[in-house]
Amino acid sequence: MCVPAMELNQPLLTRLMEDVGAHFGAYLKRILVASTEYGMFGLPLLDGLHESLPATRCGDCGACCNSVSIFSIEYHRIIRFLLTGQPPDRVRAALRRVLQLDGRLAEVALADGGRENRLRCAFRDDDQRTCLIHQVRPFACRLFGLRRIDGSRDCPHVMELAIDPPPLTDERVEKLQAKMMDISEAHPLADGKPPVAFFPFEFWAFRFALGVPKALEIYREILVPASTPLSGFYRAQVG
Repeated sequence: MCVPAMELNQPLLTRLMEDVGAHFGAYLKRILVASTEYGMFGLPLLDGLHESLPATRCGDCGACCNSVSIFSIEYHRIIRFLLTGQPPDRVRAALRRVLQLDGRLAEVALADGGRENRLRCAFRDDDQRTCLIHQVRPFACRLFGLRRIDGSRDCPHVMELAIDPPPLTDERVEKLQAKMMDISEAHPLADGKPPVAFFPFEFWAFRFALGVPKALEIYREILVPASTPLSGFYRAQVG
C-alpha cells in the first residue's frame, strides 16, 4: 500500500541549505573528525558480515539508488573508506552532495503506475552508472534483490553469482541486524518509544556535524517527507 508522504518543511530546508553553503568547511571538518576519532571499533566484524552475503551483479540501471537507512557503524565505515581511498577533492565533493539535500529530491514512477517521493543517493553517478562506495555499500544495498516475496525478487535484474546459493531467510537477516545494533548508536523517534538504530546516511552526517537534536529535527521535517517509504516507517514507529 502506498503511504502518502508527510509535508516537507521547506523553510527549514532553505535555511539549512543556506547554512551548508556558507559554512561547508566547518560541516566537513566535524564530519571527518568524528569518524577519525571513532577509530576501527567493530569495523572488521562489519566487513566480515558484509562479505558473508551472496555476491551479486545487476544491470546498473540505478533505479534502486536512493538514500537508504543504515547503522551508524556503516556510516563510519563509508566515511573512513572515503578518507583512505579517495583524493581530498573527491571526498569534499561527495560530502557536499550528501549535505545538499535539495539537489536530490525526486519523484519516481512505480511499476503499478503510481509515483513516490525519494531522496536520490549522493554516491551514485548516473552518467557513469557507478557507485562511489560500492566496495563498502551498506546492508540495505547488499540485501536488495536477494530477498523474495511470494517467490519473486524485489528486483528481477539482481543475479547471484554463486550456483544454487542458500536462501537468504528472514531469520538470518534478523541475526545480522541484531549484531549491528549491538555496536551502533540508536535514538528514539518520540518520547516513550524504543530507540531506532538505522537512519539515512544524511541523518548521520548532520548528527556528527550539528548534534543529535538538530539531526532528529532534520530527519522528521525533511528526510522523512522526502521519502515515501521512510514516511511509512516513521508513522509505524511513532504510532
